[in-house]
Amino acid sequence: MGVKRVRTVARTCWLVGRWAAWWVLLSCMTATVSAPALAGTLTREALGALFPAPLVIGEKHTALPVWPIFQPGAQGPELFAQAFETADIEPVSGYGGKPLNLLVVVDREGKFLDVRLLDHNEPIFMSAQGTAVLNTFAAQYKALSPNHNVQILSPRAKREQTDTTATLHGITAGTVTALAIDKSIMEAAAQVAHTRLGEPNSKRAAPVPRGPNDRYQRTGWNALVGVRLVQNISVSNREVEARFKGTSAAGGDAEGTLRPQGDAIDLWVALLGLPQAGRNLLDAAGWHQVRRLREAGTQTFLLLDSGRYALAAAPSAARALRLAVQQGGREFSLRELTYEHGLLLTGQRSGVGANASVRVLQTEPGAALALAEPMTFVLRAARRNGHDAPAVEAEFQHRFDIPNAASYLPVVETPQWLKTWKQRGVDLAILLAGLLVLTIALARQTWLSANVKRLAAFRIAYLVFTLVFIGYCAQGQLTIVNLTSLIEALSAGRSADFLLADPVAVLLWAFVGVTLLVWGRGTFCGWLCPFGAFQELLSLITRALGWKPRHLRVPVDMALKRIKYVALALIVGAAFVSATWTQRLVELEPFKTSISMGFEREWPYVAWAVLCLAASIFVYRGYCRYLCPLGAGLAVLGRFRLWAWLPRRAECGTPCQSCRHRCEYQAIAPSGKIDYEECFQCLDCVEIYQDDKRCLPLILEHKHRVIGLRPVPVTP
Repeated sequence: MGVKRVRTVARTCWLVGRWAAWWVLLSCMTATVSAPALAGTLTREALGALFPAPLVIGEKHTALPVWPIFQPGAQGPELFAQAFETADIEPVSGYGGKPLNLLVVVDREGKFLDVRLLDHNEPIFMSAQGTAVLNTFAAQYKALSPNHNVQILSPRAKREQTDTTATLHGITAGTVTALAIDKSIMEAAAQVAHTRLGEPNSKRAAPVPRGPNDRYQRTGWNALVGVRLVQNISVSNREVEARFKGTSAAGGDAEGTLRPQGDAIDLWVALLGLPQAGRNLLDAAGWHQVRRLREAGTQTFLLLDSGRYALAAAPSAARALRLAVQQGGREFSLRELTYEHGLLLTGQRSGVGANASVRVLQTEPGAALALAEPMTFVLRAARRNGHDAPAVEAEFQHRFDIPNAASYLPVVETPQWLKTWKQRGVDLAILLAGLLVLTIALARQTWLSANVKRLAAFRIAYLVFTLVFIGYCAQGQLTIVNLTSLIEALSAGRSADFLLADPVAVLLWAFVGVTLLVWGRGTFCGWLCPFGAFQELLSLITRALGWKPRHLRVPVDMALKRIKYVALALIVGAAFVSATWTQRLVELEPFKTSISMGFEREWPYVAWAVLCLAASIFVYRGYCRYLCPLGAGLAVLGRFRLWAWLPRRAECGTPCQSCRHRCEYQAIAPSGKIDYEECFQCLDCVEIYQDDKRCLPLILEHKHRVIGLRPVPVTP
């Protein structure tokens, strides 16, 4: 195949890859397609295989997806344990942006009998060896309970346990994953313990609340009435009739006239946003719905209505009731909430009519109704004499005031990601200092590159900092997985807050995002990528030993540089379609093998990482220039760069070719123009630009400045 044909094929691939890269990057910014959340996958038969006879698997509970496990007893089958999948109860996203799913088995006392990983999408641990590492970590929870205060230490720490505390060893390069597993297990178990094991009058200790807004004690309806978290609003027939006296609706209620002491209005009201009320009256799924609404500024109320003036009555009915809430001089209307989950209204409910209808009402979004402040329920009873007669309203009020309401307010817990940021304060401080140094150096590029030895010393020192600290110590290797995980989360309608769990990556991404607009791709690829630093340092060592990387022919170099755009398009496109294919394609990156896992993976991955490093001995930073999908993405976004900041002269290219021939990245065109999408900001060209021994325009300028000497006439 001739050179011309090679260039034609390469350009076609480049155009297709570039177009696809733009499309997928723009699509990931706007992806909002909803998809069902991860749910449990175990069947009763599969669970029975894990717990064979004489144990018997019962029917899964409807209120909370938990499988009871029975054992033979003297009086018949006895409850032995309960099993559940964390994805059904507390789905927590890991580093891959998807919830991990674990099987947890708890005994009657709430102690973990078994914990095993069922499914995960953690990119670093997708191999059999990686999954085994996660299972080993999860197995440490056996013999613990939701009462334990768990601390996750270093990967080499020893597991220790007391009656109330436990310290577990962490996961190498998997801090975010370990925290996600911990939260999945402990918070799901706490919910199961409260709902299934912590029955009223039980002597078992209540699990320690771990999640936000979960502070409550398991109790029944009558206890909630006793502390006025549930209140009754009743108005007698006599009171209603008195209000309608003198109106067109007077005397229009024969039944009410016959029973003046009976209830015309009989409502039982609970403010569900308070955990002590909501978590005792709703099942787990219902509480999650109510909690999300409350956090969005919408308050919800549970009403049990057995009065003759019904809330659900049509406006044209003979008797109807409307409800509103007043607080601080404002009135908040209430409307029916589409509530599809379960209620926990079992047991005795003193004073509640047997035929009471259940309603869940909500305020308008952003109503700013204060949970701990007294409020007034406004009841507007409407009555009409005859179908065509106009309706007449009578208003009644009930002050809803909860004693010590502040003690029932939701717990405002520090988010786990913020705790992680505090724990990694030292790493962040060192990284911030390093980024500040780099910013100053690049801003003062002319001074830095004016001295050959100074630039070489600074660059080597910073590459060592990047490889050792950012890469191996702080685990700050950015990767295309960050992008694919974000796409998958947005496409599935999940939150992207899992990204905050890695503060070093967040800080690096923020810095890279800003510098993309200022300097382009080269700030990250040339200075902050640990794998890139690894290649360059290796190349410098072999160069010192006498092996100099080769420059490829321009057509071949241009063709190879387009491969990375095709790789980017394939990987990001797969993120919208198939998680399985995405997981396979991202293995094109050798980052997690060489940096995140320190080469502790199966041999094919190690061989690929070593091959990519070895290639840099022959072709300078070959992986970065030709294959890296992350570099391709940054190059595409780098087109929004604001400045062409590297200095150029009119003579660059014609007649001078010094920079182009010495550019290791082959990022300078014969015209002298710099291709910023391929520039790694090494500053070598800026160094040549100032060197009057290598820059032809400076050499010529120096020659023109030579002053000719004329002999001075000798005076006789």
